[in-house]
Amino acid sequence: MSEIQLNIALEKSSNPLRTALGDGKFVFLAECRLPEENRSLEDTRSRILPLAEKMWSFDDLCGGLAINDLPGSVFSAAEFAAALPENFRNRNLCFLSGSGRNISDISKELKIAAGAGIENIAAVTGDAWGGNVRSCRARTYTGTLDILKTLQESGSFWQGATVNPYHYRASTMIGSLNYFRKKLLSGAEFAIIQSGWDMLQTQTLLWYMLRNRFYLPTIMRITLLTPDKIEKIVAGEVPGMRISKDFRRQLEQELCGSSAQFEAAQYRRLELQVAGARLMGASGVLVNGISFPGKAEIVANRIRTALDEFKSFEQWLDEYNHYQAELEMSMSLNNFRLYDRVLRRPYPFDNPPTGTAPVKLELSKGERFKHRLCRKLFHNADQHKATRDRLLKKLLVSCRSCDHCRLPQHEFVCVENCPKRLDEGPCGGVKENGMCEIANAECVHSKIVRFSSDIKLPFDLE
Repeated sequence: MSEIQLNIALEKSSNPLRTALGDGKFVFLAECRLPEENRSLEDTRSRILPLAEKMWSFDDLCGGLAINDLPGSVFSAAEFAAALPENFRNRNLCFLSGSGRNISDISKELKIAAGAGIENIAAVTGDAWGGNVRSCRARTYTGTLDILKTLQESGSFWQGATVNPYHYRASTMIGSLNYFRKKLLSGAEFAIIQSGWDMLQTQTLLWYMLRNRFYLPTIMRITLLTPDKIEKIVAGEVPGMRISKDFRRQLEQELCGSSAQFEAAQYRRLELQVAGARLMGASGVLVNGISFPGKAEIVANRIRTALDEFKSFEQWLDEYNHYQAELEMSMSLNNFRLYDRVLRRPYPFDNPPTGTAPVKLELSKGERFKHRLCRKLFHNADQHKATRDRLLKKLLVSCRSCDHCRLPQHEFVCVENCPKRLDEGPCGGVKENGMCEIANAECVHSKIVRFSSDIKLPFDLE
């Protein structure tokens, strides 16, 4: 990492985004998607620059871009950010994806960012490439924890991580939160909440952070819905994003009106999300769906309206419940809840929230028998050569013949069966029913949680 450090200017420029979040100033970022087709860097810069300049003009909101790092793009987020005016580079946030990159590739991207004085980096694993297990397994993935470690070793960046809190099954929620906890303990200094509409789950995550003494800036990602986006989300084509049946019916009713009425409904929903996020303790919003300067101006004004309109959590909650008409935003009535009395009050410092009923993760008789057998046969598999008992391991746990067996560390579930080969926790695309976003099988990390003999709910740091 010394190569990166050598490229850092001795006199660092200020970091307006980090300063604004540190000072408690509410921040507004517009998500910027780089083109996947063969466009030149200069052409892309000239196309996006008008939006960027409009965002930078919002001084009261410390406006900026959140630059996506798509694996199909001809250049990276860091390369594009380096082409922007130097004095505005740290008004923006760059995502750094591990999709299609090894650690050496990650270091090269960081060298570009460091040389341009870019400091704000959010680490993500990245979406699956190709849409099937074979193509996904053929692609290199660097996990978020490894990216965060590389960022921290450089000592040159302000690094963050993402989390998807919109889960309703105990196994998927606990797996996601435990992985998020690892990210925070691995050096993440701010968090990006993935896009969702259930404010109860948003508050659950923010309570979780406070309960565990993670006092970090948190930016909530908001998606401006359009008819096309609704269709893709309902079809399951957007990883990690889901809409409940009740919410879908409400959107269908909104679609029956005029386009102006539909758009007005989405902006009002955005106002309620922004105000709720702020009153729950979030530090800003990242809005997906802003493609031109005029729309950025409208969204900025809506954000200002929301922050001015709602001064207390109770006032906001009354309006939110009225607007939603007590709509059920979760996937089903039989949902796991991490805390009691969520979305009824702000965080009660004098009486912190307690957990709901103990978690019981049911295993079938066959699963229980096989797990006990594996525990007996492979309890010290990590201390032997990986080739030992390989045929038996293949039969019982679908062993994929990795170089070092890690079955005892993962409840005797082979993590190599993850198409992305993530060994620390689930990606943000795990489905609500616990299934992998790519394979027609249960997410291995959801399975690890289910098989755990001692479920430790992520209430405390210890």
